[in-house]
Amino acid sequence: MSDPAKIAELIGDAKIVAIGENNHHLHEFGDLRNRLLRHLVEHHGFRVVGFESGFAEGKLVDDWLKGAPGDVADVGRDGFTFSLGESPEAHEMLTWLRERGDVRYFGLDVPSSAGSPVPSLEAVRAYLSTVDESAKRLVDEAIEATGGYASVSSAESPAKYAALDTAARDRATAALTRLKTHLTSLRSVYGNTAVAEHHAQGALRLDTYLAEVAAMMSGEAPALQSGSRDLYLAETVRLIRRLHGDDTKIVVMLHNGHSQRVPFSPFPGLTSPSAGTHLAAEFGDDYFALALTAVEGETTGLKPDPAARLGFTVYRQELDAPADGSVEAEGPGLVDLRARRGTEGPQSIRHAHLFNAVDVVEAFDALVCFPESTVSGHLRPIPADRVVELAPRD
Repeated sequence: MSDPAKIAELIGDAKIVAIGENNHHLHEFGDLRNRLLRHLVEHHGFRVVGFESGFAEGKLVDDWLKGAPGDVADVGRDGFTFSLGESPEAHEMLTWLRERGDVRYFGLDVPSSAGSPVPSLEAVRAYLSTVDESAKRLVDEAIEATGGYASVSSAESPAKYAALDTAARDRATAALTRLKTHLTSLRSVYGNTAVAEHHAQGALRLDTYLAEVAAMMSGEAPALQSGSRDLYLAETVRLIRRLHGDDTKIVVMLHNGHSQRVPFSPFPGLTSPSAGTHLAAEFGDDYFALALTAVEGETTGLKPDPAARLGFTVYRQELDAPADGSVEAEGPGLVDLRARRGTEGPQSIRHAHLFNAVDVVEAFDALVCFPESTVSGHLRPIPADRVVELAPRD
């Protein structure tokens, strides 16, 4: 069921492979991701890993993989957003990639766990220090204008953004737009501004994401949202190809909701294009979306915690039985969903402890459904009989 070689056969010649998961911090998903990543690197020439984590923060990870000093736990904590680098599975992935030495890492997401544009803006400041000291004032203006909502994570930033008046929101958006426009308009002067522009774009996408959340919470959102975070995830994949060439093979690790090939609907009446929607539209069969889910077991939840480093804590919760019509109700196994297109398929898939309505056959190319999911070891020790060792290297 979770044999990497069998999954690789389904992937075929696709150059952008998304390995999903129905929630974060789960052992079985992290373990399979590691084994499949290793197989794709060792046997199929994949040389870039993209992760659902901040693009700005990702430089720390990539530098460490290339030999910079530091401890894997510190890199996992500081180089990943949303606490996604703190699990044993993430540490195992990072350690192996560092030992390997020839795989690049990119965070794909907006900065600071979707809480603050500052990490991206500081990266722009560092770039401008090498080309145009006078333009650094645009960074200062953007940091000042966004200070009203800048937070440690999205556990806090949406409420702060919602509390701002229209003038304050507009000042933030205008300052970020001026900075991005400045970098874009002077490409011919500065030379290659692609990475700096992408940092500025990340700050602007975060600003728009918070506006989208505010509209959703107030009931003023259009039926089709723009999905700025997902757009940025896809834009980062596009940037990777621009930097490393169209033939570069990329593994991206995203939540199923981000990786699905069709728009994501958090609840009836509201949808937004997922990152996978953009990638599938642009790259067609060169994009392969693999969903990971489980019939039963446990998952994780988040709750606000102002005393926590990121403003939230992760907790364990039991899964309910599979919903009628869900893909989990069909039982465990590896499924080539492309072979089922044109037929009536399951109409929902687990999303944390809930079920998300989606045509599963159209949303994903293949799916692994585990019999059971368990929380990762940093949240609760995993019994020895549930630990699955990584396959030895060839």
